[in-house]
Amino acid sequence: MTYGRILGIDYGTKRIGVAVSDPTQLIARGVATLPNDRRIMERLAEIIAKEEVTAIVVGMPYSGDGGKGQKAREVEAFIGRLRNSTGLDVATWDESYSSVRAHRVLIDIGMKKKKRQEKARVDTMAARVMLQEYLDHRKESANIG
Repeated sequence: MTYGRILGIDYGTKRIGVAVSDPTQLIARGVATLPNDRRIMERLAEIIAKEEVTAIVVGMPYSGDGGKGQKAREVEAFIGRLRNSTGLDVATWDESYSSVRAHRVLIDIGMKKKKRQEKARVDTMAARVMLQEYLDHRKESANIG
C-alpha cells in the first residue's frame, strides 16, 4: 500500500479548487479555493508543506471527443510551472463534468441553493470529487493487478 497525501487540483482561470487525500490515499477532503493569481504557486507550496503532500493530481479538461482544446493547453502550462515549483510528481485525471458532479453532491447533502451557488464552494467540491475518483480508480486498479 502507498502512503502519503495526494493534492488534487481543479484548475480554473480565475480560481483553483484544492483537495487533499488522507495519508492512506483512500479519502479526499476539500481544502480551499484559491485565486489563480501571481501568488498561486506560493499558496500551493504552503498547503503542500502543511499537509505533507507527496504527489499531485490535476484535473485535465478533455473535450467531448477526448482531445485537448485551449483549456487543456492552459492546464498543461500550469502543470509545467507546478512541477518546476514543487519538484513533485504531477499526474492528470479526466475532470470532465467534475463541476456538475460537485453540484450533485452539494444537492445530495442537502445544501441550500444559495450556498450551492457560491463558486468557491463548488470549486473546492469539484477538486474533492475529482481527487476521490482518482483515488478510487487507483485502489480498484491495485486490487485487479
